[in-house]
Amino acid sequence: MTIFKKLISALFVGTLVLMSACQPAKETSTAKHYVWMGEGKNEGTAELEKMFIKLKETGFDGVMYQTTLEKYAAAVELAHKHGLELHAWQTILRRYDDKLLSEHADWYTVSRDGRSTAEHQPFVDYYKWLCPTKPEVRAYLTKLVEDLAVVPDIDGVHLDYIRHSDVILARDLWDVYGLVMDKEYAEFDFCYCDDCIERYKKETGEDASAFGDAAPDNDKWRQFRYDMVTETVAQLSKAVHAKGNKINAAVFPTPTISKKLVRQEWDKWGIDAYYPMNYQSFYREDINWIEACCVEGVAAINERVPLYSGLYMPAFDTPKDFQLGIQASKRGGASGICIFTPYELNDEHWAILKEEIDKW
Repeated sequence: MTIFKKLISALFVGTLVLMSACQPAKETSTAKHYVWMGEGKNEGTAELEKMFIKLKETGFDGVMYQTTLEKYAAAVELAHKHGLELHAWQTILRRYDDKLLSEHADWYTVSRDGRSTAEHQPFVDYYKWLCPTKPEVRAYLTKLVEDLAVVPDIDGVHLDYIRHSDVILARDLWDVYGLVMDKEYAEFDFCYCDDCIERYKKETGEDASAFGDAAPDNDKWRQFRYDMVTETVAQLSKAVHAKGNKINAAVFPTPTISKKLVRQEWDKWGIDAYYPMNYQSFYREDINWIEACCVEGVAAINERVPLYSGLYMPAFDTPKDFQLGIQASKRGGASGICIFTPYELNDEHWAILKEEIDKW
C-alpha cells in the first residue's frame, strides 16, 4: 500500500471512530417483569411479605402497587427487603373522591349532550372523570404525583386511567352494558366543558359546542382531545422527573386502539416506560393478537423506552394459553410482562412463569 493510500485509510478509520464516539450510546435492553397489585388479599404485612417473596423467587422485578399515600413508605421498605421495585400505581383522571366532588364539581368532564360525569356517569357509578384541559386539574394532579415521587426510595409513579372515558367500549363489553357502540354517541363523547370549548375556539376559531352529530368527523377536534391528555402527561412527567424519579403508565393496547376508544395518543408521551393492557378477551381476539399489539407499540415508540406487555389472567382459559400469551409478548418485542393480578395465579401458572422468565 502506498503512503497516500495508507494516509487515506487512516483518515477514514479515524473518521469512523470519531463518528461512533459522537453517537449517543444505546441503552442495553434488559428484560424485566412486573405485576399490578393492591393490598387486596395481602392487607397484613405478613401476607404482603409472603407475596413479595413468591414474586422474587419466580423472577419478577417489581410491583405496580396501589394503596394510600401514607402506606407507601412501609410497602417500599418491604419490597426492597426482598429485592423488588415498587411503583406507586394510582388512577389519575378518573377520580371519585367525595371531597373533590363536593368542592370542585366543575372540574369534571361534560359529554356532548351536556351532562357532567360529576352527576351522570357513563357505564358505572365510579366513572367520574376530571377534565385534562383545566389548569386547576393539572395543578391538582401535579401535586398528587409530586407527593408520590418523594416517598422515600420509591421506584416510580405509575399512571392509570390517564385518558378520557371510553367513547367506544372494547367489543366484548358491549353485551355487558347492553349497548351497540358502532360510532361515537353523544352521551359517551367527552369533553365539552367551557374550558375545552373556549380553548379550542381560541386555537381554531371553531365552536365545538355547535358540531352536534358531526363532531366525530372533525379530525382537529379529535386531535385536540388527544393533545389535552398529552399535555397533562407532559406536565406530570416534568414534575416527577424534577423530583428525581421515574414515571410510567398503564395504557390501552396500541396507539391506534387507544386513540379510537379513549382519546389516548400514548406514543407521543415522554414517559419512562409503557404498560399496554393487551387483554385479548376484551377485544374478542386470539392470543396471537398480543404479539401484534407488542409489535405495533414497540414500533410506535421507536424503542425509546421499554414496553411491558400487560396480561389479564381471566383472559386465559388454561395455563397453556397463559404460557402462549407470555411467549407472544416476547415475540412481539416486549421488554417483559406485567400480570394483572398475581392473586389469580395457581401453582401451574407460577411454574410456567418461572420457566418463561428464566429463558426470556
